[in-house]
Amino acid sequence: MKWVGMSSCWRGRMACIATSTDCNCMMGKAIEVMLRAALERHFNRIWYQRPQPPLIYRWLSAVYAGLGRSRFRRPLARPPVPVIVVGNLTVGGGGKTPLIMALCRQLSARGHAVAVVSRGYGGRHRGQALSVSAGMDPALCGDEAVMIAESTGLPVWVCRRRSRALQAAVDGGAQVVLSDDGLQHAALPRSFEICLIDGKRGLGNGWLLPAGPLRQPSERLDLVDRVLVKGDGRSDVEALRLYQRVVGVARLDGGVASPLQDWHGQAVDAVCGIANPKAFLDSLRELGMTVRAHVFPDHHPYRRADLANLSGPVITTAKDAVKLRRLDLELSIHVLEVELTLPPALTDEIERHLADWGLAREDEQHD
Repeated sequence: MKWVGMSSCWRGRMACIATSTDCNCMMGKAIEVMLRAALERHFNRIWYQRPQPPLIYRWLSAVYAGLGRSRFRRPLARPPVPVIVVGNLTVGGGGKTPLIMALCRQLSARGHAVAVVSRGYGGRHRGQALSVSAGMDPALCGDEAVMIAESTGLPVWVCRRRSRALQAAVDGGAQVVLSDDGLQHAALPRSFEICLIDGKRGLGNGWLLPAGPLRQPSERLDLVDRVLVKGDGRSDVEALRLYQRVVGVARLDGGVASPLQDWHGQAVDAVCGIANPKAFLDSLRELGMTVRAHVFPDHHPYRRADLANLSGPVITTAKDAVKLRRLDLELSIHVLEVELTLPPALTDEIERHLADWGLAREDEQHD
């Protein structure tokens, strides 16, 4: 009996230690999330609201430029197939992934065999190129890669060395490869570059990291093939305008969605972990919703505890949806659906570029 008692006591102590460890782990993750969110707010204020950043950041920007991280020349190597890189000069999102998906649909509808390559940011995968499919764990390959695969149904490859992802895409039969980000990835050969600029944010205060949001000097725009500005706003460079509109609010569980007008006047919990949450929240307010904002850091790995105290309905972004879906929550969760309209001048320019590579549109091949 004494042994049983000691054993029971030991099990109780171990359970207590395990519970304490779990609590400490959860608290550590919560603190990490708060610190990341605070850092993002701090730098966004400096980059987009203060024309003159603090002296220490300006000094670090000079160091960054001096180390050559901001200098770049387009690779001279010719890629095996046309490679269209979609990126931006600033840190964080600017709508690159929705643009990639719109280009995927446009090019595949015209008969081209399209594949997408990505670094797989936020994923833990290392090593050789990984083929991404719908339903794959975003923690493995990155949320944006899963979103592209689910939205387009096209081949998506991720690898920290994008050149390996490119080779895997070509080996898989791709005639045209789109790179989600990669303007600064000098090892990736490319044939056409698109730089996307947020019309409202622009290039921020114009400083290089960390004093400003620029990964490279604004002169880098002179080297790209096409500059796009998303939305309205001032642009100091020749650019095509790109517009995005809300087309619906879908249910995460796949059920029947409500018409947009039914959301007018509703109070919602808006959950997002994206680089520019303001644009998402503004879209909801423009639809007449009363928004309770729950903003997490970009590429946030959601846990059930993150949404434990929400009453719903919850509205999130397509990028966040691929992660929230895996939590199997009982909440009523909806996804804001947006549609990007490509300027005809852009699609015509890309088709001319592909024609130079000997790739004609399918409808032209039948003429």
